[in-house]
Amino acid sequence: MPYVPQVYQEILIKLIISLCVLLFAIISNKIAEKFIKKRKYSHSHIHTLRNVLRNMIWLASIVIVLFVWLGESGNLTVAMGILGAGIAFASQETIGSFVGFLNIVTGNLFQIGDRIRIGNVSGDVIDINLMRTIVMEIGEWVRGDQYTGRIVSIANNSIFSNPVINYTKNWHFLWDEITIPITYASDWRLAEEIILQHGKEYSEAIQADASKELQKLDEKYPLKKTVIEPTIYVTLTDNWIEMTLRYVINISDRREVNGKLNYELLKHFETEPTVTIASSTIEIVKFPPLKNNDNLG
Repeated sequence: MPYVPQVYQEILIKLIISLCVLLFAIISNKIAEKFIKKRKYSHSHIHTLRNVLRNMIWLASIVIVLFVWLGESGNLTVAMGILGAGIAFASQETIGSFVGFLNIVTGNLFQIGDRIRIGNVSGDVIDINLMRTIVMEIGEWVRGDQYTGRIVSIANNSIFSNPVINYTKNWHFLWDEITIPITYASDWRLAEEIILQHGKEYSEAIQADASKELQKLDEKYPLKKTVIEPTIYVTLTDNWIEMTLRYVINISDRREVNGKLNYELLKHFETEPTVTIASSTIEIVKFPPLKNNDNLG
């Protein structure tokens, strides 16, 4: 049997241990995923918890492998110190993103399934890893908070330099508004009644849930008193009467409901002879006299 030097034997042992750690990490991730799926969590909570455990398992595995290859006590301390200094100098953004990930998880800034805005990017969170948050983008050239089809990757360290807006963290609803201009000759009281009636039809089904969630939010944060029921606000302008309907709607239904409300209000007003939707018009009172060029000179 050929002689194998001691140094090669040590390398082989470390390599086997490293492979075993890698295999253990893969198996642990599979077991954790099956365990999480059996729990009665929401779809978004399952994805978030699975990602957190996955990242923690891989991070622990990397530390173990480094310990195996770099040795114990002094050697490991010196090596880790040099490695840490090098990483801190060359990869400040990477470290910032990892710290951002810890802040997102421990601070519960957002989770998978939440609709957020970081900087000038808005979208629904579809993944959170150690370095980046992945969102399905909304807005941009598409109106009404609908998907653009682009998947945007945001560095986690962006949360330290940009405000983080979470549309769905504690309250899954928002207030939307529709403004209808009515001529001064119209029956504005009838117009108010019609607009309010249509607003109630769309928001009545969700008012109980919205009110319940808002009450829980009010117990957690000091909010000013607000109204869940549809409300009409009237503004007098130089040209017409502006009637603004303010109503509560589910965050994901904003454009659909807004479009249907405008369509149905337009149809309803067509049947009301005493209500006219206003528009910008120019009335020419008198034409200036025209000069005859033939008589010149």
